[in-house]
Amino acid sequence: MRSMVSGMASSDHVRAAVPEEVLFPDLPIIDPHVHLWDKSGFDYYAPELLADVHDGHKVEKTIYVECHMGYNSDPRVAYQPVGETEYVLRQVRTAPRTGHDLAAGILGHADLMLGADVRPVLEAHIAVAGKRFCGLRAHVAFHPHPKVGYPDMPRHPKTDVLRTQNFLAGVRCLHDLGLCLDIFALHTQLDDIIALAARIPEMPILIDHCGGPIGIGPYASQREQVFAEWSASLRRAAEKPNLHIKLSGLGMARLGFKGPAAGTSDELVAKWKPYVRACVDAFGPGRAIFASNFPVDKAAGSYRVVVNAYKKMLSDLPTPDLRAIFYENARRFYRL
Repeated sequence: MRSMVSGMASSDHVRAAVPEEVLFPDLPIIDPHVHLWDKSGFDYYAPELLADVHDGHKVEKTIYVECHMGYNSDPRVAYQPVGETEYVLRQVRTAPRTGHDLAAGILGHADLMLGADVRPVLEAHIAVAGKRFCGLRAHVAFHPHPKVGYPDMPRHPKTDVLRTQNFLAGVRCLHDLGLCLDIFALHTQLDDIIALAARIPEMPILIDHCGGPIGIGPYASQREQVFAEWSASLRRAAEKPNLHIKLSGLGMARLGFKGPAAGTSDELVAKWKPYVRACVDAFGPGRAIFASNFPVDKAAGSYRVVVNAYKKMLSDLPTPDLRAIFYENARRFYRL
């Protein structure tokens, strides 16, 4: 389905109006955080994603990340997210022979609070997608403040689940099946992620969206304090060798970078570089992974502009480090 609504048209206009040159056009990229949906006022399906990844950067593969799309009507509620994996495969079949490996990996959803009982749900995902199903994204972002947390979204936890025995047991099931785990939490939960990593050190865990430094609600006027607390927590997290960081999500509303879509990548670099470099400084180029978070971060700029911004923020690194951050680390972490 092609989008004709104003939100998508506006973003396309930005791309057309600012045809900045692609930086490092030969650098191979795996983009391990994209969604395909009809949310937020516009459609973003396979045709829209493919138009973005073919807009100049050498994006060879993408990984689909769950976003509550395509759930089925299975009377067993725990199995309804398997419908999203089926939905992604239908999207893949609409885009054959494009030169891009669409959804080379799928990060689905399953309720890890089921503990050991989550295993058959994971096996159902695998039965549908085989090796393309590489793990879960656990959206466990929680905060008691109504502007910061997700109080109106029923599938999001209403408490911090990261330290519970059930969540740990669910993560162990992932590990036993050879699957990986992304976690989206807020910076106020980083110590809980550190505690989880310590309890299951054999499990590689990827922290999404730069660790979620909050920039709204009571934190809107505390950016310097948040940066200090967030960056200190990142350094503690980096002490756990099984934790990795995803350089993504800085266009999300909860992180507080307001304003219209950027006209140039330099505008994004001016706002985002301290955060991106703090992540890389803490985890090193061997455990930092670029991702676009599209179409969410399309609010910040076109795909060409956003990817150029990340390349500029990291352009002083040696070529092997750039290749690691933009390609090799994702290939290894997701076992592509």
